[in-house]
Amino acid sequence: IQDFSGTTGLPLPDTDVKLLDESGQAVALGESGEVCVKGPQVMQGYWKQPEANAAAFTPDGYFRTGDVGVITPEGFLRIVDRKKDMVIVSGFNVFPNEIEAVATACPGVAECACVGVPDEKTGE
Repeated sequence: IQDFSGTTGLPLPDTDVKLLDESGQAVALGESGEVCVKGPQVMQGYWKQPEANAAAFTPDGYFRTGDVGVITPEGFLRIVDRKKDMVIVSGFNVFPNEIEAVATACPGVAECACVGVPDEKTGE
């Protein structure tokens, strides 16, 4: 019996999923890449925002989710990372998961989330 726990399962009917590397090329089966999806349930684009559409979609119409995944030989998708899981603060690379780990180690903190927001002076 195969263990498919931790996967998102199989794509929905009429849904195409492909994983792309940084150059926009499809990755081989079992390799990680950005999860891109296309199907009737996926939005068609941002209303009257061609720049946003160019950033959010591949030239052939796949939506870039920002998730990094691996497709198993059986076709199951496993999410393994986020494409942009780092923020830049005053020229330093800051990883939200490291900040969250330190914050949750503090007494009285049960959960926390680190989110990067634009700042014109320091970056994100």
